[in-house]
Amino acid sequence: MNLKTYINKSAYGTVGYVANEDDLLRTEQYILYNLEVLKNFKHIIVATNYGGDFQNKNSDLWKKYFPESILIDNPINRGHSFGTADLDNALFDYCKNNNIEWLCKCSNDTLLNVKLFDIKVKEADFYYMNGFSFETIYLNDFDFKKLSSTHFTPQTNFYILNVLKSDYLNNTKFLDETYELVKTIPNYNNKPWDYIKGWACEEFLAQCVKRNNLKKYHLLDNENLFLKLFNLVKNYKIGDPSHKNIMINGICHFHFQNEDIFEINLEE
Repeated sequence: MNLKTYINKSAYGTVGYVANEDDLLRTEQYILYNLEVLKNFKHIIVATNYGGDFQNKNSDLWKKYFPESILIDNPINRGHSFGTADLDNALFDYCKNNNIEWLCKCSNDTLLNVKLFDIKVKEADFYYMNGFSFETIYLNDFDFKKLSSTHFTPQTNFYILNVLKSDYLNNTKFLDETYELVKTIPNYNNKPWDYIKGWACEEFLAQCVKRNNLKKYHLLDNENLFLKLFNLVKNYKIGDPSHKNIMINGICHFHFQNEDIFEINLEE
């Protein structure tokens, strides 16, 4: 079957931060680019942190294109990483509480085009793309087979999860405890993983999948496509495991809006 089968029965959930008018403008640009894909979801759910009084404008923007969309505004923004984890929980919990089985989770700087509809998939509970960096490749002895068979660090900027087969996403008690901890750290650098082993949204997602014994399917299951990405990361010594500005079969974490996109497709 194709990924579109799951798109059609999923809620699209996106998280982001809005601090100024430029952020709203960029959000609309992403909506317009993604529009043909977004029209195929059952629900649109938007979870947002704010750096100013932009709640009404953000709501008006999404309602302009999706009048039935659900807007979740987080009253407390706990900053980088913690804020994202809170928003991820807000999406998951909304779906759980409203009996929405499938969540397609994205960030507000993720581009989607219709090429992703044709990705071939097998039946599973969790569809994802692995995140890895040049360091990951080094630690796996530059062995593509080894990395592809043992490494599991799912990207959080695009995945599809069966919510009703999952207990929870991010442990709220752990988030609260570690948030209080980092507030005591002098010159804290906003990277909790530098201080707390295992603190990463990708790790929390992986734990959710493992804890609930979810059947997973890698969206780069095609070896030729995955090998292209592997060689790109290796040859350019890319240190960021989130594959920013790399369009892979219609999915791109377009974080650097003023930089080019490198596109990888199966047919190339």
